[in-house]
Amino acid sequence: EGGELHVATVHAVAVGVLPDVFARWRAAHPGVGLVLHEYATTEALEDRIERGTADLAVGPPPAGWSGPVVPVCTEDVVIVVPFDDPLAGRASVRLQELADRFWVRCAMEPLVDGVPFLDRACARAGFSPRTAVRTEHTSTAVRMAAAGVGIATAPAHVVRGAVGEDCALLTVDPPWRRELAVFSRVALTGAAAAFTDLLAGVRRGADAAPMSP
Repeated sequence: EGGELHVATVHAVAVGVLPDVFARWRAAHPGVGLVLHEYATTEALEDRIERGTADLAVGPPPAGWSGPVVPVCTEDVVIVVPFDDPLAGRASVRLQELADRFWVRCAMEPLVDGVPFLDRACARAGFSPRTAVRTEHTSTAVRMAAAGVGIATAPAHVVRGAVGEDCALLTVDPPWRRELAVFSRVALTGAAAAFTDLLAGVRRGADAAPMSP
C-alpha cells in the first residue's frame, strides 16, 4: 500500500466523526496517507467533490447525485445548554418549550430547501427563533452555549466530549436525526472502499453506545 487518500467533509463531521476513524486507519494502513479537506457547508462540499478535489466525501447524502452514495451512519442533532440551565437535568425537550429562549446560530447550519434548518423546524413548531449571537463554526456555537450565551443545536458527536464538564445536551422530542454517507464521482475501490468500510464499522460501534444525558 502507498500513496494518499483525500477525504472531504464539513467541519462538524471532521471534528466529531473522523478523528477516531483516521486513527484506526493509520493503524491498519500506515502506508496510505490521509489528506483532509474541510468545508463550511454541504453545498461547498458537493461542489468540490464534483470538481475532483478529493477521492471521497463524508456528509449528508446529496440529492440527485450521479455517483456512488453509501450510507454509513445516522447522526443525532441535539440541544446544547449550560450545565446549570433549568433544562440540564432532563433527557429531552419539546421544541415548543424553547420558544422564549435565545439561540446561538451557526453559519454552518444546514439548509433544507434553501431555508436554515432551525428556522424551518421552529416555524413548524409555531415560532421564530430569537438569535443571541451568530458564529462561523459549530464548535464555537457549542462553547458559546456552554457559557450561557444562548442555547444551540449541534450534532451529538461534536459535543459528547464536553458533556458533564460545562454543558449538557438534550434530545428533541421527536428526535432530530440526519443521515451521513460516503459519496464520490467514481466507483469506490481500493483505499476509498476500505475507508468507507472502516468508517461504517466505527460508526456502528459508536451509535450502539448509550448517549449521556
